[in-house]
Amino acid sequence: MGTPLTPMTRHYILRLLNQGSDPLAWLEQNLAKAAQHQEQDILSRLESLAPSELAAVEMIVRLHRSLSRTAAGNLDASVQLKSLEQKLFHILGVTPPPEGAPSGMTAASAAQAPLQLAQLLGHLNRVSKVAQKYLGSRIVANYWRASRPPSSWCADFLVSDDGSITYHGPLPPQEVLVNSSQQQQLETWLVSFVDQCHRILPLFRQDLQKARLSDSSLGPDAEITAVADKR
Repeated sequence: MGTPLTPMTRHYILRLLNQGSDPLAWLEQNLAKAAQHQEQDILSRLESLAPSELAAVEMIVRLHRSLSRTAAGNLDASVQLKSLEQKLFHILGVTPPPEGAPSGMTAASAAQAPLQLAQLLGHLNRVSKVAQKYLGSRIVANYWRASRPPSSWCADFLVSDDGSITYHGPLPPQEVLVNSSQQQQLETWLVSFVDQCHRILPLFRQDLQKARLSDSSLGPDAEITAVADKR
């Protein structure tokens, strides 16, 4: 088995597949025979890829992230983005979204207004509370610390021994507007933390879904669009 995909890559793919006003609605039609929790099915597909396919996915995501920064108003870059997305969908074995849907991360980022840090912080702490029910405060705190991305932005967050996360920047979180890069870093932290918990608690993602909490997104609809457990 090849080197597993990084949490950043897996998170980026989930966000790319979540594009549009109705997240995962088009994908749901193409995964009718898959597990009821679509994001879990996507992650399972990624984990089952051959080493050569994993390497291709990593390369596609790196190129897509790079091109997304310059795609606005650049027709050539937009065409290249579309081509990369088609290759990614082909590797995953899913049908691409209809032509009318927004294309890629650039459209999704442009449509989203800045979020208050307090909103994102609240989501992280609610996820932490769910994990504490099974793992205890100390283990949860250690998992958050171990999975923290190595960035100056994430260094402004303090993880207490009780498993809670607080922001220690120059302004209170209610007055901090988070840009897309900062949001993505926090979402990468969330994905890495959930991965840590999932190794010990195989049903942890389902527990988050029952609590209507996304295991990968901190966007404005992270709780509203979380897929409820239908079992």
